[in-house]
Amino acid sequence: MTVSIPFIVLACLFAYRAPSLAGSGITDPDYYWHVSYGEWILGHGRLPTEDFWSWTFDGHAYRLTQWLGEVCMGFANQVAGHLGTSVLAALLVSLTMAASYRAARYFLDNRLAALAVAIGCNSVLISLACRPHQFTHLGLAVLTWVLAAYQTGNRRALYWLPPLFALWVNLHGGYAFGLMYLGMIATLVAVEAYMQRDMATLRASAVPLFIAAGVSLLATLLNPYGWGAWHYAIQIAALKSSSAGIVDEWAATSIKTDAGLSFFLVASAVAAAMSLTKQRPSVSQVLTALALGAIGWSAVRLSLMATVLTVPLLASAIRGTAFYDLAFSGEARRYDRPAHIAIATGAIALVLVASVGMSTIDKTTERYMASKLPVEEVAFMKQHSIDGKILNTPESGGYLIRQLGAKVSIDTRLDLYGDRALFELLFAMRGDAGWKEYVSHLDPDVVLLNNPSPLRYHLADSGLYRAIFEGPAYTVLVRRSYRLDLPTVSMTPANQAVLELL
Repeated sequence: MTVSIPFIVLACLFAYRAPSLAGSGITDPDYYWHVSYGEWILGHGRLPTEDFWSWTFDGHAYRLTQWLGEVCMGFANQVAGHLGTSVLAALLVSLTMAASYRAARYFLDNRLAALAVAIGCNSVLISLACRPHQFTHLGLAVLTWVLAAYQTGNRRALYWLPPLFALWVNLHGGYAFGLMYLGMIATLVAVEAYMQRDMATLRASAVPLFIAAGVSLLATLLNPYGWGAWHYAIQIAALKSSSAGIVDEWAATSIKTDAGLSFFLVASAVAAAMSLTKQRPSVSQVLTALALGAIGWSAVRLSLMATVLTVPLLASAIRGTAFYDLAFSGEARRYDRPAHIAIATGAIALVLVASVGMSTIDKTTERYMASKLPVEEVAFMKQHSIDGKILNTPESGGYLIRQLGAKVSIDTRLDLYGDRALFELLFAMRGDAGWKEYVSHLDPDVVLLNNPSPLRYHLADSGLYRAIFEGPAYTVLVRRSYRLDLPTVSMTPANQAVLELL
């Protein structure tokens, strides 16, 4: 009995990623409220209708449109804790690679070449932690698979699109991006056919795509909120915090980051393949590549989506290059053969054992959490039973909700809080004029701020609050007259660590 090499590689990828603590999502601020919502839905058997995790927006109407993705996370966590969400993340990225591989296979007759294109375009996804946006990456990969099948002659493939979007809309808001991409492909095919005065192609290829897009749009209404899901997607897109790049994942893509470098290499490979291929790329292919390039450079999150969509472009272009003939045709084809199941099992087991071993000794995730999340600070608050209204940063909100069980002033659910609440906090944390009025208006009992924040010094100097604990990442301050049994501590200058390195 034999097993194909692509299956072995993807299974090894799953075995490598599944035991990783970093893949569980615990380093991501959003993870904590995602998984908590999932567990809440499983426990109550219904969707929440209002906010109950903040004291600033308590009772405010709230739509949880990506509820199914969070239920998956909550269920995985209930079954196996952090390992459960890590396995879920590994499964999603492996399925994404598999769907991309199937899309590439429609253009490449060599399985190793298709596998190389799929992994090369999606390699950065391997490092992502468990979050609902992984369902969008899988959805985009399946979308390219369906479109590749349709473009190579399988007309019935489009029947899969409405069910795909009906499921996708309940998993993550990225369905809107996928539907816009489908509409863009239909439009570009129609434009190219019109430019060539090819009405037959217009009717045979473009019209079915438009019909599929229309039916898929209607399929997205199959969610608990109907058109409200689209209102949520538009609301997120309209946030100034996203367009201004304040949220890291919505900042402009930079080649200095792993995601930016990966996107640059993929975009360069597509450009090179289109330039060197023996078969002239179609107008729609060139315009699609340009559009994905522009989209990818606009934001880190979008660059990850764009690389998934480049798989069929790169596969179709590279097939006609001399490089493909050299690396994957002729004598090179002898490597495209299956392996015995015993070898496959041994390889997968070896990777799994090595990954489990590394995960037990690697403390990188714990150190990262201590430097970015209020791990020690929350432990201190639990130990001394510090409660009351907390003024906190957005990044710490989810962790406080999950670990402390306390209502927060803000977290990373910016679709709930809106731009104004975020920017008012950011200005106050910088110590801008009006910080005292901002704090006075909220009147918190406890303040949890990043150590570099100037606001913590302003609060201490004003005599309104005093610091009682300074951890690796955050400082805990309380009202001057609150918890007098806990001594006041001095705060380390925020720039001291930097100066010590000079």
